[in-house]
Amino acid sequence: MTIGSFIHTFAISNFWMPMEIANYTLKEFFDQKKSPCLSFTVYSLEDDAVKKEEKLHRNDYFQVILLQEGKVNQHIEHESLQLLNNQISVVFPHQINAFELSAKAKGIVVQFDEVLFCSDLLKNELISYSNDLMNKLNHVVLDADTFYKINHYAVQILDLFKNLSPIKKEQIRFYIKIMLLEIIEAAHQKTNGFQAPGQLDVFARFKTLIEENYKSKRTVTYYKDQLQITSKKLNGICKSKTGNTALTIIHERILTEIKRQLIFSSKNHKEIAYDLGFDSPSALNKFVYAKLKETPSELKESLSKIYKY
Repeated sequence: MTIGSFIHTFAISNFWMPMEIANYTLKEFFDQKKSPCLSFTVYSLEDDAVKKEEKLHRNDYFQVILLQEGKVNQHIEHESLQLLNNQISVVFPHQINAFELSAKAKGIVVQFDEVLFCSDLLKNELISYSNDLMNKLNHVVLDADTFYKINHYAVQILDLFKNLSPIKKEQIRFYIKIMLLEIIEAAHQKTNGFQAPGQLDVFARFKTLIEENYKSKRTVTYYKDQLQITSKKLNGICKSKTGNTALTIIHERILTEIKRQLIFSSKNHKEIAYDLGFDSPSALNKFVYAKLKETPSELKESLSKIYKY
């Protein structure tokens, strides 16, 4: 069987049959393992954890596959591709995806949540991402030297993960950020640059507008007016991209920032509330409880267990 026919057969048999799209979260992953929830996980392609990746699903986290040997058949949104050695795939939150090992493959999978990103560079590059950036990072072909350099970080992450401690958790977060910056730089070098803002599709512009205005603008009306489309069309685009409404995406961005500030800043609840445009700490409390059934204090305590071991 040729590679092309194999991919076609694989796509037909595994991806295009009508089925419900599963939703995977890091919290559920750690709940199943009956271990403390972390902001990341990492495993080898030889691990049993890859079995869950064969089913079409959406993640609430980023996923990086670094393929050292063999082949992996992968599906991301409407594209089917074959990942080969010295290649990397970055799957973004909410992208429909799945993969299956088509040969004896060796490599590393690193998964991590959006809250992990504190540096402005990573927030600007990844969180307010565009389809242009997603397409480039979904499948990155590298020369052997560049792959070796990036893979070295993944190997260190996996080694540290096997015997975690508070210091090793911080090291892992550092290595994840460095690894991503290297991947982004490699993707830049392989292309003629990213699209200008005017060339981005509606969803990408919506995400960019949220990143610029989420502290003060929280209504769908504001964003649909800026994009010059109807609320119905914006919601339809958002649901097709993420499975969520436009308002849910706006609220998720605010929640992500609340989590970041609770765990990574020294601000009290009042300071966080006013920084993020709430009228009062009580309004912040109501927002967090409505979304998570936790108060900000309870949320901070649970996040401390995740990020501070």
